[in-house]
Amino acid sequence: MMQLPKEMDALVLKGVRDFSIETVPVPIPDADEVICKVDTTFICGTDPHIINGDFPNFWPTGYPFIPGHEWSGTIVQTGKRASQLGWNEGDRVCGISHCGCGYCEMCLKGRYNICLNYGNENKGHRQYGHYTPGAYAQYMRSSVKSIFKVPDDMSLEYAACVDPLSIALYTVKRSRMQPGDDILILGTGPQGLMAILCAKAMGAGRIFAAGNGERLKKAEELGAIPIDYRVEDVVEKIKDLTNGRGVPAVLECAGTSKSITQACLAVSKGGVVSVIGIPHSDPSLPLKRIVLEEVEIVGNRANPNTAQPTIELLQNKRIDLTPLMTHRFALKDFGKALDIFEKREDGAIKVATKPNGL
Repeated sequence: MMQLPKEMDALVLKGVRDFSIETVPVPIPDADEVICKVDTTFICGTDPHIINGDFPNFWPTGYPFIPGHEWSGTIVQTGKRASQLGWNEGDRVCGISHCGCGYCEMCLKGRYNICLNYGNENKGHRQYGHYTPGAYAQYMRSSVKSIFKVPDDMSLEYAACVDPLSIALYTVKRSRMQPGDDILILGTGPQGLMAILCAKAMGAGRIFAAGNGERLKKAEELGAIPIDYRVEDVVEKIKDLTNGRGVPAVLECAGTSKSITQACLAVSKGGVVSVIGIPHSDPSLPLKRIVLEEVEIVGNRANPNTAQPTIELLQNKRIDLTPLMTHRFALKDFGKALDIFEKREDGAIKVATKPNGL
């Protein structure tokens, strides 16, 4: 067994917007867990909310806390059961945040993202970087249920984007978009841009993207038809482009009350609104239209069962993420990395941190 150091550097959140790089103990794996030397941890759009205390007593449940959940690395230690299940020191892996208990009705149906024992670590549930210690650290402890092997010809930094990309893939799949269907994507942040790539890979007809500024330009570069919501009425524009019908699939990736209402108005009769954004306040919904025109609204949490297909799409060059990977920093410069990510400076989209150095 590889001898690990006793201590490591980690980003420790001590309160609302109060964080620093500190020396903490290297974790020890349980039987079905591994310890990984972290290569890359990307900043997720959820991370600033966790850091800013937007989910008090939930994400995280308390302080001090190590966030971070879009990560990749190399296994350096295995628990006994993990080893029996075929995981070995030296395996290159990427992780997702959810780890279901494995025993409840939802987990047995494969819907571990909505595990009935959510938040109960005594029953085996984990959510890394949300309420379970995460990957802004030199070493990461993870259940084998939440890791996936990275192909030899894929860089670990590239593989660290499997978590967010597999969420986008799940959101597209849940819209039930068929090859040739038009699709509208509301929001051109990292999730919206990744959804464009997934919709394209799955054979969408026209991909409309509503956003503004540099990120809307990026959406157009990726193959979307841009709609600047600051200049145009999104719903009217979609009606004009579809002979008044609307589109059969709408992805809501902006997370505002207004955009969710727009999604319900831009979708066609019998269409599906697939929602990944979480608004600060509940939207006003056109319920009469939703009922009489059989519009479906589908909520999506994370990425159940889509990480492996995402790896296949990347490996087989169906999706190229390189246009979205814009910045990288050593973990010690996390404050600067977060600032650039939040302010969207210098075209920032996916910002990587390197806990073991650049």
